[in-house]
Amino acid sequence: MIDFAKLILRTFAHESIDGIVWQPRIMYWYNSNRIQSLTPEKYPAVEKYVPKEYIGKNIKEIYKDINGSIRYPQETFGYPLFHETRKPNHQIKTIRKRLNYKTYLIKMITPVGEVSHVEKDTRIIDFPVKKIKDLKVMMYLEDQTEFNFSNVMYEKAKKEMEGFGIPTSYYFRSPYMKCVLNYLGFERTIIFLRKYKHEMEDFFHHLESIDLKKYKRVITKSPLKLVNFGENIDHNLSSPPYFEKYLLDYYETRVKLLHDARKFAFIHIDGSFKQLLPYLSTMSFDGYEALTPPPLGDVPLEDIARALGDSGKILVDGIPATLFLREFKESRLIDLTKKVLDLFSPNLILGISDELCIGDGRRLKKVSKIVEKFEP
Repeated sequence: MIDFAKLILRTFAHESIDGIVWQPRIMYWYNSNRIQSLTPEKYPAVEKYVPKEYIGKNIKEIYKDINGSIRYPQETFGYPLFHETRKPNHQIKTIRKRLNYKTYLIKMITPVGEVSHVEKDTRIIDFPVKKIKDLKVMMYLEDQTEFNFSNVMYEKAKKEMEGFGIPTSYYFRSPYMKCVLNYLGFERTIIFLRKYKHEMEDFFHHLESIDLKKYKRVITKSPLKLVNFGENIDHNLSSPPYFEKYLLDYYETRVKLLHDARKFAFIHIDGSFKQLLPYLSTMSFDGYEALTPPPLGDVPLEDIARALGDSGKILVDGIPATLFLREFKESRLIDLTKKVLDLFSPNLILGISDELCIGDGRRLKKVSKIVEKFEP
């Protein structure tokens, strides 16, 4: 049996390894097909996506069958390792109103003003910061937020993941990406940076100072050996001028803190990233998660390999999720898997960029058989 925990750490430490970790994130595929509650009577509805032998199996049984490793206990078992809570404050009032199915209006009333946003399926479709004065409210709410690591969840995660890997976690985004994806949305973020540059940059600095305390007091003190910057970077949202101005120094400062604490750090780049290729070899990250080649992404594998060069950066994933669809010949998946192994081994944690949501689960085992035969 593969010692995935040891193999993952040896891969990131650039020590000798006797195999490549196969670590697909399949929980969304598993849940969307309701595999654990499947019965022979229900099976025909998902037959094209789920191998028959998986009827009623739990997620660990499937990972064992494909000889795969689990990456995140939060998404796989529901064990969040980091968590944010609001400090006890009777001056903050939260009003939650259901608009329609799975869509909610959330209003936050504070002593310095109020903001509201709309969520659908936990995704923000109307952002809270609509006017520049709303930044003051968000600062107040950020100041009233506590960030902690759960040792209880960590122990549960360790137990569940024994034999499948090591607990790894993502956490809050950088101030710029938090504005783009959580607070203002992309369009308003860019407009406000043009119209209200001073106010926006003050807001960034305020969030940065809060984040730095979280790193020093919580993240670097945690027992985790491997942490992820869950940024969801895309060059359409953070083009080189914005990337250089608002993200590079932020990353470098925090990765240094993690390295000083003897931790490995990698970042989630799951969108278009061709314009960001020049930065990949020189940033301090140990690895890059979800860099996606065609037909789903915008950068061929060979260009990714050239950009990383001999930097030793770890590619985490590499196989586009679309190749698990039956619309694509299985031979394309096989050929690309072999190419990823050849181009990036031993600096590779093989996975699906970035998750398997739909697709033929039989192909998971096809990849595992290729990995088992491969010698790094």
